[in-house]
Amino acid sequence: MKNKQFFDVVIIGAGPSGSNAAISYKKLNPDLKIALVDKAIFPRDKSCGDAFGPGVISALKRFGNEHILEGEPEVVSTTLFGPKNIGIQNYIPEVKNKEDSIVYVIPRLDLDNRILNLAKEEEVETFEGYRFSNFFINEESVSVEIENEEKEKYILDAKLLVGADGANSRVRKSLNLKQNSDWNKAIAIRAYIDSPNYLEIFKERTLMFEINVSAIKGYAWAFPSKGNLLNIGIGVPLSVFKKEKMDIKNLLDEFVKTLESRGVIVENLRMEKSFMLPFASSRPKLAHNRVALIGDAGSMINPMSGEGIFYGMEAGFLLANETHQLINESASMLNTGVTKYEKVFNKRFGKHFLSCSLARLVFQSPFMTKRLLNIASLDQHTIDFVVELLFDEANLTTKEILLLGFKFILPLNILKLLSKTSN
Repeated sequence: MKNKQFFDVVIIGAGPSGSNAAISYKKLNPDLKIALVDKAIFPRDKSCGDAFGPGVISALKRFGNEHILEGEPEVVSTTLFGPKNIGIQNYIPEVKNKEDSIVYVIPRLDLDNRILNLAKEEEVETFEGYRFSNFFINEESVSVEIENEEKEKYILDAKLLVGADGANSRVRKSLNLKQNSDWNKAIAIRAYIDSPNYLEIFKERTLMFEINVSAIKGYAWAFPSKGNLLNIGIGVPLSVFKKEKMDIKNLLDEFVKTLESRGVIVENLRMEKSFMLPFASSRPKLAHNRVALIGDAGSMINPMSGEGIFYGMEAGFLLANETHQLINESASMLNTGVTKYEKVFNKRFGKHFLSCSLARLVFQSPFMTKRLLNIASLDQHTIDFVVELLFDEANLTTKEILLLGFKFILPLNILKLLSKTSN
């Protein structure tokens, strides 16, 4: 066919997941020919909270790419608000698996472009402005059909196809895999504001979360970026959103009022954009015949925090790590590597995602949210564990469940006394 090109790996989606997969392949095996395809032309906006923590920093450091974060202001704490205006401000604890205990807030318009440029520096061939159409399995390769805005079609032949094309993944759909159910999905809206006094109100650069206040069974956020720029937003489970017949724009308006009631000056509200979050509480099969899914396409979003950049980037590395030496082997051997990738990913993150799913159920109850935040306000271990669920790979062990259960039934005045004694 006219306009046919040959690659070892074709990756659909040039966000952090796809770009980091491309980088990983080239770093592990520089001789591989990698194609990165995206329907957008970068830089492009992406609806997100823009915050990422130690996991993404660690993923960048793996190949010496942390320099793209130079000059960015560090966020050092979290502030959690719950029912009855309970508020807890806490420094981000030293997470167990990473060396950095900081968070950055960089608009995806900028961050994604920086990571894509890292891939371009590795001589990854990019096809920006090309949409994935379909793929066909041949005896020796996968033929990937893409087209540009002029509807001109191109065929990219590859040994392996990687779907990293987001929550509405066309690659996933081509595999006849169902989307997450409404219960395992959230709807969210993001906007940007300018706030000249946010840092003054909170005394430092802190991530503000609000649970079960502006939206029952949902949470809102305000994350400070450079200067006076803030990313704000709110999300709720899609099942609740539909059942209660909510309006996502009204939810955002209510949250803005809540911010103003706390003294935060809100100026120049702009770039409101809603988006879907497929939670990792229901992941599709990731490994297929010469096809793999990573990132949002594989529902790799923390059910508690809504964060997905780290898991997607790590999935891209794990896939490359398990398959880079098998690209030129037989299809069966390559598929063995793809299957190994899925097993490794699930072994590493399965318990963590389950723990975050259980935490999400707790936070969907205003009573349980209030109780947990009351405990966390008195007990440093509890708040540290909650933050580790947000930013690390923590999971609920039997010991942790028994300890939390004990704290839930213990009168708060006794818990306060015990906490003072232990300190």
